Amino acid sequence: MSRMHRAGMAVMIGALVAGAAGQARAQIQGMPLFTNPRYATGFRVHADLGLPTSKTTSLGDYNVLQGGVTFAIGPVGIGANVGATRNDFKAINSSDSLLGSQTKVTASALLQLRVYGGGLSPWALSLFGGASMDVNGFSFANIGSLPTAIQDSIKGRNPEVLTIPVGAALGLKLPLVIISPNVWVAPRYNFTKIRNCPTSITCKTDGEFRWAVGVDVPILRIISVRAAYDSGKIKNSATGATQTVSNFGVGASIGIGGMR
Repeated sequence: MSRMHRAGMAVMIGALVAGAAGQARAQIQGMPLFTNPRYATGFRVHADLGLPTSKTTSLGDYNVLQGGVTFAIGPVGIGANVGATRNDFKAINSSDSLLGSQTKVTASALLQLRVYGGGLSPWALSLFGGASMDVNGFSFANIGSLPTAIQDSIKGRNPEVLTIPVGAALGLKLPLVIISPNVWVAPRYNFTKIRNCPTSITCKTDGEFRWAVGVDVPILRIISVRAAYDSGKIKNSATGATQTVSNFGVGASIGIGGMR
């Protein structure tokens, strides 16, 4: 295995550790935040594909791939994810140098607490909060001994974005003849902190309101398919301008329990 392949594996392993260690699954950029409140005790493994909806955004290599696990016991649900664009996955698996590039993966985790419904009730309401963090090659590199100018150059090309979403999710089970899909809506507020800034720039904390709607379709309590649409304003930390950014995502999971 080449040195660059080992570096790529280090990034992926570090992201997995960070995601699993989080106490709370949060949003990976370009992927909807899935927060269906109609969950049940169980364990599931899932994979998702995020698609940008902006007409100015190219598809293909900029689609987001996400994988993770969720665990629920009673009213408490915990999940952890790792995600990246297809471009970044290709870079990690190639022999190209990761250092000095913007190749990254995002590790995230989310904690949900159902405060109403569940069981035989078709309605469910949960509160949620979590965190996500970018992880790149420099997350594992010791650059403290380098000259300040070089450190600032590295940090300027490799900022770390910490996102903390806090919100509520309302879900409803539709008792149809063949399937019983769960539809849900989840408004939230995202706190965003840019970390690892150069010394000449002050890292600021911003916030924006976002919302998501989605549907989960359990199949025999073993397999589940899902889709969600996520939208809201995002502020450019450099210019202060805001723009609406929306994403659509689809995915599937397999496991024991975890769905109602």
